[in-house]
Amino acid sequence: MKEVSISLNPEIANAYLSATAEERKKVDYIVNSWLKTIFIKKAAAREELFEIMQTAGKIAQSNGLTPEKLLEILNEKE
Repeated sequence: MKEVSISLNPEIANAYLSATAEERKKVDYIVNSWLKTIFIKKAAAREELFEIMQTAGKIAQSNGLTPEKLLEILNEKE
């Protein structure tokens, strides 16, 4: 395996860092599989990801998330 760094929401990062080695290993496997699907299996996977992202966006909007609130969240300092 090759180690890389990604940015995470502070709550998610803390949860991951607090997890047991076994839990992290499971998460690593899931993330690896997900990223493989996105980057290796290309077109179909990307379309599926974008559909999931669109669905998540619609759900977020229906729960009151606005573009302004999203920017506020993304710009929060850790």
